[in-house]
Order: sequence, then structure tokens, then C-alpha cells
Amino acid sequence: MTNDKTTKGGLIAVAILLIAAACLAVFGNSSQRLQEPSLQQPSSDDSVALRTAIMREGLRGAAKLRGNYVEELDPHWDWGRFDVEGLTKGSAAVIVGRFTKKLDAHLKGSRVIYTDYEVSVEELVKGNLKQGETTVVSLPGGRITFEDGTSAEQTTPTFEHPLIGRAYALFLTEDAAAPSVFSLSGGPQGLFDIEDSKGVKSHGRPDDPATVETKGKSRDAFMNDLREKGRKWPEPGKCCG
Repeated sequence: MTNDKTTKGGLIAVAILLIAAACLAVFGNSSQRLQEPSLQQPSSDDSVALRTAIMREGLRGAAKLRGNYVEELDPHWDWGRFDVEGLTKGSAAVIVGRFTKKLDAHLKGSRVIYTDYEVSVEELVKGNLKQGETTVVSLPGGRITFEDGTSAEQTTPTFEHPLIGRAYALFLTEDAAAPSVFSLSGGPQGLFDIEDSKGVKSHGRPDDPATVETKGKSRDAFMNDLREKGRKWPEPGKCCG
């Protein structure tokens, strides 16, 4: 009997020791895991350095840091959205033009890249340009290479650049710093592809007033309406009132 009790007591003691050891191992490992740094937490050093570079030197600073810096640009206007009459009234010139050549990209200020295009004037609806002459239109987006070999690029996924050789209706604002260069009145709202006689295609957003107004219109109907509005608002405007 004594031997049985001794054996049982020994087994219980061994079991207690095993349980204690297991608990120690579990809690010891848990404590170790809590003290380890998280490998899932990304470092913010790079993004902070990039923001600092852009604040100090704009896209040139970002290019110096990255070598080849690329970002997306949304050129659509939120603070001004216009119908065709508003665009016509507020534009310095309204033309039908054919894009003939893509020129160089350049910085406007330090944060926005524009690409210049040569446009041949096929019809003057409003303004002081002449039919048959070539003018320069500057559009947001493009790629620029700096003197040190670095580059910066701004893509415009929400704004399709015009195709060389196609005809467009353009609502234009004169650049105060470069009177011979124009930009689009109302941003992308001021560009309509009219190459297809069956219809026009606005380069504005689907819910911009001019886009909604011209949806489903044929080229002839669009141009007749545009000429009428050009006669109504012949004086050069300042975009876009």
C-alpha cells in the first residue's frame, strides 16, 4: 500500500513539474514575441524624405531623390464646371484645330508639368487667331528631363491627350506669361474631339455640364450651336465667367 501511495505521489509531482515547465515555455515565448519589433510596420523615412524634397524644390527635388520620379496628376477642375456657353463666353479664343506636332514638356512653377502641342487653326469661332495659322496649346502632363539626367513625369489617367492628326474644338485661354501660348479653358472641359462626324467626344468628366450637354450630338449640330454662341459672345473672355 505504501509503495502504491509513493508511486502515485511521484507521478503527480512529475505531472506538476511538466505542466509548470510547459506554462513557463508558453509565457516565456509570448513575452519574447511582444518585445520583438513588428516586421509588418513599413518605414516612413522614404515618404518623409520625398515630401521634404518636393516642398523644397518641387518635382526637381523629387527627381534628385528618386532618379526617375513618376506621379499621377488629375487636371480636372472642381471649383469651376461649365456648359458650352460658359466656356465660349469665358474663352479668349474658340477654334477648330488639328494637332500637328507634339513639342517639349516644361515645368509651370515647380510642381506641374505641361506639354506643348502645335495646332493648325482650321476654323476660327471666336478670337484673334487666323484660319490657317499655327498656334501652341499647352496641356497638363508629360515628362521632363533635368540637366543632371534625372527626370520627372506626371501621367494623366483621367485626361486623354489629343492624337496627332485629329481635329478638335478647343476653348482657349491665353497664358499671361507667354501671350503666344494657350491653355484649355476649364481644363479638360475645353477640349472636344470632333473628328467623327457622327458625334463629338468631350475630354471633360462624364458629369461635367458641357459633357452632359453634348452627349449624343453630331459634329454638325455641335458646330452649329458653337458658332451661334461664338456670335453671341464675340469679345475675349477671361476663363470662365
